[in-house]
Amino acid sequence: MAMYALGLSVLQDVISYEKTQVKQVAYADDLKGAGKIIDLKKWWTLVNENGPIIGYTPNATKFILIVKPEHYDNGVRLFSGSGVIVTKDGQRHLGAVIGTEEFKAKYVGEKVSEWVKEVDVLSDMAKTEPHAAYSAFTHGLQHRWSFVKRTIPGISLLLRPLEESIRNISLPAVLRSHIIGDNVRELLTFPPRLGGMGITSPEKLADKENLNSINLTSSLTEKTIAQDANGETDQNAILELKKTISRDRQSAPVESLERLKGALLDDTVRRIHTAQETGASNWLTCLPIRAKGFSLNKQEFVDAVALRYGWPVEGIPKTCVCGAPNNVNHTMTCKRGGFVCIRHDEVRDVTASMLREVCRDVSSEPTLLPLDGEQLQYRTANIANEARVDVSARGFCTRGEKAFMDIRIFDPMAACHRGISLEAAHQRNEQEKIRAYGDRI
Repeated sequence: MAMYALGLSVLQDVISYEKTQVKQVAYADDLKGAGKIIDLKKWWTLVNENGPIIGYTPNATKFILIVKPEHYDNGVRLFSGSGVIVTKDGQRHLGAVIGTEEFKAKYVGEKVSEWVKEVDVLSDMAKTEPHAAYSAFTHGLQHRWSFVKRTIPGISLLLRPLEESIRNISLPAVLRSHIIGDNVRELLTFPPRLGGMGITSPEKLADKENLNSINLTSSLTEKTIAQDANGETDQNAILELKKTISRDRQSAPVESLERLKGALLDDTVRRIHTAQETGASNWLTCLPIRAKGFSLNKQEFVDAVALRYGWPVEGIPKTCVCGAPNNVNHTMTCKRGGFVCIRHDEVRDVTASMLREVCRDVSSEPTLLPLDGEQLQYRTANIANEARVDVSARGFCTRGEKAFMDIRIFDPMAACHRGISLEAAHQRNEQEKIRAYGDRI
């Protein structure tokens, strides 16, 4: 890019605004100018005469003259025989578009039609691989229309067919025909760290993204209009503007989510708070790499999303092995159903496996020393002779010293925790473990 700029600077001295009355700007080898038609004719002649001398050979078939409808005939007459294409409608330019509202609508409409087809293809894939389809959409496909949103103003309505395709075809395919209401659709647009799924709405983001782009490039726009080739852009001001935009992008979803919570069920709000816990959404944001064990099959992914938002889980038995009516909340807390032990043992085994990478003498469920008349501080302390903790490791905190760890898995939706905050629930369970094992260890 720097070499292009140096090479074209010689030509731009010859065709400068002072000599041609044409306001111009160059990006790499893409040269463009704006002004009256008679001045543009003079500018074009100078480009043809002086460009080849420095190695810039203009290709007339790639030069497009965009004029207002009332000046079309004059443009055709002045540029007759030059090979320049004259249009009164518009033309694609650097991935965006310049021209009439009708041409803009046609251009964006063609883009949207192409994207809708891609969404449909991904939706077909979601029938067998919903996790991969979701990851492909959030990490790749939804960024396909970012440039258009930023560079073409007033296209939010033109993007509605794309949003309808996402809402009515893609999301039901990924989530297994779950009804996507307005509140659910808005919830899914939030980033995973806030309890959403990061499936953004192109229609709602278009105007804001375009405004951010205009504000961020305003200094360059002003210099182009003023034809100021010597002044320097205040990089510190641009950096501050980037930080402001970044802060707005961080705070706007938080404010929108707070408003949405008022329209959601208390159960859903509680689950959103749970999903906002540190690391609770890593399974959504990581790439589904099968070799690393991060890829979920279609049943696992659909069930995981259903558990995340409290939606019905298909296929669970109507009656638990304990004889009680079964549902998701009962499964999470029933001591006879086995799921409580499975979750606990999985965390225990992973913890022990990771500790073996860095510590010595790692044991699962080691027996604590028996008591010989010692008096423990709390009445709830574990005084059994065969008392065990979940994991022990030597050298974890202090060299040569053994550390003992006990794991507690709790359900934040359980009746005993529902009435308190998640932070209070964590503290309650932590204190119970400390009272049970603190003095004993």
